[in-house]
Amino acid sequence: MTSTPEIYLLPSSPTFTCLDRFSLHPDPDAIEDSNGHVQFWPILTDVLSQPITSAASLVDTLETISTTLNGTTVPANDHLLLRNILEETPGFFLTIWTCIAKVALEMPVLFPKGYLPVLGRKSNEASFTRRQIACLVVHQFLRTLRAPAWRDDGMHDFGIWYSIEQRQKSAARAYLLALAKYFRDVVAKLDGEGGWNVVYTLRSVKSMSLSEDGEGLPLADIEIEVVAEYDTLPASLGLPGGAAVVASNKDVGFGQSATQEEVHVGISPEACPAVLITPRLSDDEVLVVQGAQAMINMTGKRRDIKVATMKAPDSEEKSWRDRMMLFMDALELDLDAKGAGLPDLQPGNVDREIRKAYTAFCSGGFRGVRTGLWGCGAFGGDPVVKVLILWYAASLARIKLTVVCDEEIRPVAEQLDAIVSAVNGHYSFRNATDIRQLLKDGPKDLRSHQQTALWFMNRLGAK
Repeated sequence: MTSTPEIYLLPSSPTFTCLDRFSLHPDPDAIEDSNGHVQFWPILTDVLSQPITSAASLVDTLETISTTLNGTTVPANDHLLLRNILEETPGFFLTIWTCIAKVALEMPVLFPKGYLPVLGRKSNEASFTRRQIACLVVHQFLRTLRAPAWRDDGMHDFGIWYSIEQRQKSAARAYLLALAKYFRDVVAKLDGEGGWNVVYTLRSVKSMSLSEDGEGLPLADIEIEVVAEYDTLPASLGLPGGAAVVASNKDVGFGQSATQEEVHVGISPEACPAVLITPRLSDDEVLVVQGAQAMINMTGKRRDIKVATMKAPDSEEKSWRDRMMLFMDALELDLDAKGAGLPDLQPGNVDREIRKAYTAFCSGGFRGVRTGLWGCGAFGGDPVVKVLILWYAASLARIKLTVVCDEEIRPVAEQLDAIVSAVNGHYSFRNATDIRQLLKDGPKDLRSHQQTALWFMNRLGAK
């Protein structure tokens, strides 16, 4: 396995080179390395100095950049979806593009070392001004960035959204709308460094006595909240004063469909550079992103998602600086066809999920956490077990937990609410360790959510 590098090289670095396929380097006598490559930055500077007055000329520029660096425009291909969005964005070619190009060319000043620190190597935290973040996002848009050493899925720049043929066109279109709004409302209006920093932190709690840490701690406040449909308004993202769980993959980031992670990152361009500096999460790691502004509201889920108007947080727009995104990857669980029982309740799996959730919840800086049914969709987790795990972790972290369900899964929410009420009303449940014991008592041969909910309600004497 290739070791994770300590740095991520930026295109402004003198050591970031390419084959000058179209003889674009402004210096005809540019020094070539042993592979015949020249420094990329002078080429980009020259390319971005050309006038851009239409979607067609911008696409020509993007194709030139992609082909110069990689020999291909894949996966952008026809760029038709991008063209549509840009043509719908008022003033893009009159004023916004000039700001984009300006911020892009500030990279050598904004990042004088020519690289970014990779999280977990020498430091677990990277803090950037909003202007620095804008520069990185712009380069993800321009596709001047190469994939980090630990990624080979193409999900490091925005070219995955540009073609008209999409796995889920409504999702890709929404993410491009969010990006266009970010360019218009943030990048084009940046004042100095931008007002606050966006901070990426890789957190890990390696030593933790899961059987004893809850001794004497009261059960956290918990609420099972049913909403008509999911949205990404500030209150749903934890503002003010709270945080929101992002049910992530081990490789955090954005994508082409509408998973919860892809939605939360795709509507928040300032969270997107996380892919450049965050290696694959280990079982005891979470990523916390603070200060990324969400640009649009997305309602619904999966193929029914829609774009709606985003509202500013109640206590002014700059409250976005306090937004906390908790990237937590759940175990991918499948029921064994041979009848091995519910994998959720295997001791190693329970401990892993508790440690993951606790690591996120004890990050600090917030008083409560909002989450969906973490790990219960494509990853196959059992809702009852997962909610009990999250409740236990919230109790250890001494924060309030809000579990959000939509109308489609109201019956599940009602079962969860009944179990929560039974725990809170049970004479023998007094502290967090009682939840841990309840999880230990769960029979390992349960086979489905209905069986799990029934067993726990019977164990608690719930009706």
